[in-house]
Amino acid sequence: MVNCEETKRIKAKNLRYKKTMAKSMNLEHIKQTLWDIQEECENVRWYVDGDDDSLINALDGNEDEAYEFRMEFADLCAECEKMLEDLNDHWLDAKFQDIFNNFFVAIKYNDDLLGWDSYEQDYYGIEYRDFAEDEAGKRLMKMTKENIIQYAGLSFNIAMNYIGLQNRYDNLKAALDILKDKNTGHIQVIKKIEKMYDQIEHSDLWGTGNDKEWERFTNSLPQEAWIA
Repeated sequence: MVNCEETKRIKAKNLRYKKTMAKSMNLEHIKQTLWDIQEECENVRWYVDGDDDSLINALDGNEDEAYEFRMEFADLCAECEKMLEDLNDHWLDAKFQDIFNNFFVAIKYNDDLLGWDSYEQDYYGIEYRDFAEDEAGKRLMKMTKENIIQYAGLSFNIAMNYIGLQNRYDNLKAALDILKDKNTGHIQVIKKIEKMYDQIEHSDLWGTGNDKEWERFTNSLPQEAWIA
């Protein structure tokens, strides 16, 4: 007995190569990544604004460099927002989405390929990459030469801007992570010393035996912890 649902599923799977895209170079992935970068930039702003001394201290007290570092994240956030606006206002129609996604399959972009499954209503991996690339190329060849040049220019302009923003974020995030790792522990130690000192100073406990915790803690610190 024929199972209609299973037949539909198999046919949909076999047709996945008809609508393909590169896994990390398609418009939906680009949009999502830009949103994620914006969110991370906002998180950095909250981190820095909430503990500005940490960043300045990590940069050896250079306030100008700390300000420049903050501005780099702010500028990156604004650039991502501008690119998203451009995509939404000018380029993201259904026709262009298909053309953009076809380009990076047809040129054999070094990435995993995904194909649209009409039964599952989602993208899945492609088994026969060469076949998918050939099909994408055939779809592009149906366009006029003028349209190929026009859409290729738009597609590669988007890709280059996206890669540039992603690289800027990766570099800034790596630098911030290094500064946070270098500085956070040191700041926490200083704050603990200050808190313990204030507690002892305001409770008149010096020399009574109750300040032993202070002595044990400070005696265990490396000499670098006392360098301002």
